[in-house]
Amino acid sequence: MNRLFLIISFFLSPYIMWAQTFISENDTIAFVEYNDGKQWVYRNIDGITVGMANEEFKDDYGKYYQVGFFINNNQDSTLTFNPEEVFAHLLSNKGDTISLEVYTNEEFQNKIKKAQTWAMALYSFSAGFNAASAGYKTTYSTSYSPNGYAYTSINRSYDANAAYQANMTANMQLQMLGDRMKNDRTVREQGYLKLNSIHPGDAIIGYMNIKHKKGKRLLVSINIGERTFSYLWDVEKKKKKNKKM
Repeated sequence: MNRLFLIISFFLSPYIMWAQTFISENDTIAFVEYNDGKQWVYRNIDGITVGMANEEFKDDYGKYYQVGFFINNNQDSTLTFNPEEVFAHLLSNKGDTISLEVYTNEEFQNKIKKAQTWAMALYSFSAGFNAASAGYKTTYSTSYSPNGYAYTSINRSYDANAAYQANMTANMQLQMLGDRMKNDRTVREQGYLKLNSIHPGDAIIGYMNIKHKKGKRLLVSINIGERTFSYLWDVEKKKKKNKKM
């Protein structure tokens, strides 16, 4: 189990995270363990063990509830994990219950690509404008008339070589940015849970992201086999108490 914890910790990206607390409500089936301060909650029902951790996650692409999963199959038949069978419901601050989108890997990758496309378009415009302007040079010269008045002349010249070098530099920067964005997508896809068959004695580990909205309690449910495993989390922001001197 400890080795699996280390692998799961590797999958969860080290960006800005805030751990959420499991609400047991006299739950006698669930048991809790901690790894590096992170709370993991497990249930073992009919030979299926499902563990879950929940953190509030923030990066350049938005804010999410990032849920880690550990699913172990000790039954005699193969199980299927389907990402579309993971559901999330939030008790909002207004007291109503709303459904939150649980991103499949394809949906989250598309979300990243859209954000990157906008960023690339803005950067391309800026780089292109700077490259186009680099070839032009403006000089000022001052001359005086016989009566002593000063006249300033503005001269613009074009340096084709400077424009070419600037354009080459801009293209290289765009290529590097595109490579970094592609690598970023690859890194974020590692460990993101996809459709999987879980054979007897096998286990899968990974995570999924849930659209973030402010609220009090988050219920995350997963259908696996013929069972539904549900976990309730306290996601309410707590006000910090002022320390008395």
